Amino acid sequence: MFSYYFNIGLIYILIGFGTALILYYVYNKAFIGNFLGVLVVSIIGSFLGAIIEYYFGNIIEALTKVNGVVNIFPSLIVSILIIYIYHKVSEKK
Repeated sequence: MFSYYFNIGLIYILIGFGTALILYYVYNKAFIGNFLGVLVVSIIGSFLGAIIEYYFGNIIEALTKVNGVVNIFPSLIVSILIIYIYHKVSEKK
């Protein structure tokens, strides 16, 4: 049972890490905390997406699932949205 939840948590962490890598190096702009700040915000966004998927799973059911267990799209979308908001907040004027 532990490995089941561990694998799900690991998938969400990897989604957060992947979006942090892509968005940090694609944006190539200054963030508060540099890459580590983006990584933390992205992982938090990934888990928030998982929570949204848990409560609104029936609505999102049409989206593809990985291994028939984890729906990656809510966590990916919320992670990208959170990084975008974080970028707007941390812009230096």
